[in-house]
Amino acid sequence: MNLNSFRLKIALLSGLITGLLLIGSGFGLWRISYQLNLDHVDREIRNLGQANLDRVQGGEHWTRLEAALKFVAGNRDSSGFILWVKNYDKVVYQSPDWPAKLAPESFRESENYEGPNAPKPGQPLPPSPRRGEQISPQNPALPLKAPEFFTRDADGKTWRIAVMGNPYVTLILAADLGEFNDRMATLRNTYLVALAVVLLLVAGSSWLVAKRALRPVAMLTQTVEQVTAQGLDQRIPTMTHEQEFNRLVTVFNEMLARLETSFQQATRFSADASHELKTPLARLQMELEQALENAPSDSPQQEIYSSLLDEISRLKAIVKKLLLLSLADAGHLQLQLQPVDLSAMLANVVEDCQALTETLKIESRISPGIQVNADADLLEQALQNLASNAVKYNHDGGVVQFELQLEADHVLIRVANTGSQIPTADRDRIFERFYRADPARSGRVEGTGLGLSLAREIVRAHGGDLSLEASDDDFTRFAINLPAVV
Repeated sequence: MNLNSFRLKIALLSGLITGLLLIGSGFGLWRISYQLNLDHVDREIRNLGQANLDRVQGGEHWTRLEAALKFVAGNRDSSGFILWVKNYDKVVYQSPDWPAKLAPESFRESENYEGPNAPKPGQPLPPSPRRGEQISPQNPALPLKAPEFFTRDADGKTWRIAVMGNPYVTLILAADLGEFNDRMATLRNTYLVALAVVLLLVAGSSWLVAKRALRPVAMLTQTVEQVTAQGLDQRIPTMTHEQEFNRLVTVFNEMLARLETSFQQATRFSADASHELKTPLARLQMELEQALENAPSDSPQQEIYSSLLDEISRLKAIVKKLLLLSLADAGHLQLQLQPVDLSAMLANVVEDCQALTETLKIESRISPGIQVNADADLLEQALQNLASNAVKYNHDGGVVQFELQLEADHVLIRVANTGSQIPTADRDRIFERFYRADPARSGRVEGTGLGLSLAREIVRAHGGDLSLEASDDDFTRFAINLPAVV
């Protein structure tokens, strides 16, 4: 997976934002749920305790209360509740299993009373209700202090502790939170599993949403990929459901229209200029040839005319290449396809290369009898261009290698030469027209910078390709792939 993919970044961003929102909201809901359940436990403890604080009770009452709590819990060993009671500054009851680490005196007791019969500041405390009589307006209950709640760990258990009381009694009632914690743990684990499933669904949904959101971009890309020098008339259709992209589509289409017009003008100019230059160059060559014949032998005029004829020949070669390139750009390069003995053609190129130099070693490995369907003149020109470069960009005593072999459904031609390697920065540009790598070196070598560009256009017109295979301190190697004759 491409980590730089825009779709992946959108999916990750949307998934991350959604996931964080889910985790944050889930954590908030968990805290709310935990607090609500804890409040329920607090209310239960409060109700149990305050129901026994309306009057002053003896130690027997608290013994019966703990027995009742054990009976309700259904466990004689542990009721889940423990008590500590102090009457008039004297401890009258403490549960047998009260943890030693829970020091009752360490818990803060509220001094604030609640309820309608709470005593006012400076007012004397009311007497305890008379024993044996029901609580009534004539025998009112004692005012109750607001409970204080604490959570402590002791003896391997977690206790929820409520400190309650009336003017004469302090009651500490603690509840074992084991069952409460088990329920909350089950709820938490269920939530975590559900969250993991939801996050997976969010990740998948984010990927699908990103893919759907970028579908118009994919359509634009597919259309633009079809735009070539022969397909500048392509236009992107207006989108009906993605109105936000219509402005981009319009800009693309306008750009393509401008490119098509400019390219047609440039192609037309190149073709027209090349065609118009052929006639005056031919006439100039003819005049110079006549002047050369009439000039005295070994005269300065003869030397000048000969030099001018060389330049005319060079100009004619440039014009011919420009014309072929303009035809290739316009898709009008006409090929006279016929079966060609490529082995024999390359052997002729090797012979011509040997005639060009006496200081280079020419090596060839040519498989015999390889046939291709090609325009013989154009294909040979492409091979001659490569061979000429291999000779020109070499050093004294260097090597030029030619290789031809049949591989599966295609023919492979390699042309390699020793010499300076092509700089890395220039390797992507050597097929550009008029571009010559290493200007210092190129200035010492004749050429126009059109040979490689024309060779590649000719090879591509034959359904193949020309590429730079390697360039190092040993060899610079070009490779041609052509369809084989089936």
